[in-house]
Amino acid sequence: MATSAVLLLFSSVLTLAAEPTPPENPTERGDAAMNASKWDEAVKAYTEAIEREPQKAGNYLDRAAAQDAAGDIEKALADANKAIELDPKNSLAYDVRGWVKYTKRPNAETIADLTKAIELNPKNARALNRRARVFTDENRYKEALADVEKAIGLAEDYADAYTTRGRLFYVQGTYRKAIVDLSTAIGFDPQQPRPYGPRSRIWSIWKEHKRALEDAEQLVRLDPKNYYAFLVRAYAQDGVNKFDAALADAEEARKINDKAADVYAEKAFCFFYLKKYDEAIAEATNAIRLQERFSEAYQTRGNALLAKSQLDPAIADLSLAIRLNQRDLQALIGRGSAYYQLSQFARALADFDAALKVDPASFEARLRRADTYKQLGQLDKASADFKQLASSKPERPDAFFRRALAYEGDGQFDAAIADASKAMALDEKLAPASLLIMASAKLKKGDLNGALADVDKAIALDAKNTTAFQIRAGVKHRLKRFDEAVQDCQKAMELAPTDPMPRLNYAYALSRIGDYAGAKRELEEAERMGSRSAWFYNNLAWLLSTADDDKIRDGAKAAEAIKEAIELMPNEGRIWDTQAAVCAEQGQFDEAVKWEKRYLGLKLLTSEQRKDAQRRLEFYQKRQPYRQGPGE
Repeated sequence: MATSAVLLLFSSVLTLAAEPTPPENPTERGDAAMNASKWDEAVKAYTEAIEREPQKAGNYLDRAAAQDAAGDIEKALADANKAIELDPKNSLAYDVRGWVKYTKRPNAETIADLTKAIELNPKNARALNRRARVFTDENRYKEALADVEKAIGLAEDYADAYTTRGRLFYVQGTYRKAIVDLSTAIGFDPQQPRPYGPRSRIWSIWKEHKRALEDAEQLVRLDPKNYYAFLVRAYAQDGVNKFDAALADAEEARKINDKAADVYAEKAFCFFYLKKYDEAIAEATNAIRLQERFSEAYQTRGNALLAKSQLDPAIADLSLAIRLNQRDLQALIGRGSAYYQLSQFARALADFDAALKVDPASFEARLRRADTYKQLGQLDKASADFKQLASSKPERPDAFFRRALAYEGDGQFDAAIADASKAMALDEKLAPASLLIMASAKLKKGDLNGALADVDKAIALDAKNTTAFQIRAGVKHRLKRFDEAVQDCQKAMELAPTDPMPRLNYAYALSRIGDYAGAKRELEEAERMGSRSAWFYNNLAWLLSTADDDKIRDGAKAAEAIKEAIELMPNEGRIWDTQAAVCAEQGQFDEAVKWEKRYLGLKLLTSEQRKDAQRRLEFYQKRQPYRQGPGE
């Protein structure tokens, strides 16, 4: 019993000895509070230190740092000024005041104070590191590197200096050097939040998505009151296509800082990839209001407008994005795509060329350039691009999908079908888009029933895919199931009310059931919506020259329309076919024969297309115009 009592007493003494005693010195209490991120307690403790020693500059500097951390910038600035008044040759005083000013972002004043701090003490590593950070923000990279390397030379274990140099390398695109420095910083101080942000971004660029998310999670854990921490996690979620989760993080960032333009830009980005284009446009506009020269926001808004087929405003936004950043790959591809839809192929080609100079490995830019070469009649160049795209050896599902696109564009339909089938077998998320490639390839091969089966499956998987309904309408046209084609066109118009292309297809479908007046009405509506593509003019010319209704046909207007179509797409065979019909309507039968024979000379015509063209040629050779009646 006695032994137990002694042990209990000894244990009690040990327990009492283990309890920490709060420091009596107010400066030490303030330092402890700062380390615990208890800013108000730190301010209170440092105020007590000032009351005890009101002439000591260091006390004011301590409180300035605490007030700066708490966000009370004006009081922090007043304390820093007081410290300089008490000790005008104190390097740390200028260091602190400069950093307080940096919170308000007057960079010139910040640099002036930090420069003064360095003049007073050339070995002030913190001032050198801080000035390097400001120089980086100012894109003065050479000066930034000189400063931060001096800081590291003075303090080789200075974690934040490695972070500064790592971030400097990151913004310059020197990612391997950046990773080394950022990882070194984390090794010296794993509780410092700053290096996790740029390192996460680099992991995302390298498609190391698990690491990117791990770093982002760590940043949120270490710095949960910083909006940028949630923004970095949103970026990491983007990398794995988790746009709903990214949007939630962006909203958390907005709650912390509703004046940060990059938050709204990220929300716009997420909405764009969620195909919520109106919301994307609204959030990008918010970003631009906060930061007028925000190239990424203009790019996202421009591409959202493009997705809504609002081509002129899309081109305006994308042009501004390119003016602000000539290496904006997505802006170049987007503007090129808008020009392509307007049949302005020379301009489209220039943009796709520029995009490939920015990123020679860009699949999308090369694919679109190949399509543009085809429209310009530069078939050898188109084939070279398609072959380069198809030369890859796929390892991932998305690579099979991309190669299928290349094969389909190059007319290698069986290869396209095989790769698309492989892609969706490996990743079911690719099934809707893969089925559409297969349907398109089978349609071009003349396998109409196979094409219909594939597009039906695609619609069953994604009932909001406008392209799927348009492809199915095309298949049903070929199958002469015109009433069903009309229904599919109506559904496509419902899904994309601002896109004139479904309306062009709808007009054609109406003409096939004999509603020529309705077809003309829909073409006029497409024109009102801003449709100025070659296909608009082609379809108008076809209706006005071939409709089996004297009230609708107008040879003169048909001639005007086909002239526009030919100017926009001089190498498109289907437009040659329409040109023949227009010539025949105007009694120019020799010209009609010439154009129809030119159309028949195309190698890629299906047997059905060749048969129909031969029948039209016979009309023209008999000096008769062609009339396309209902159901033909």
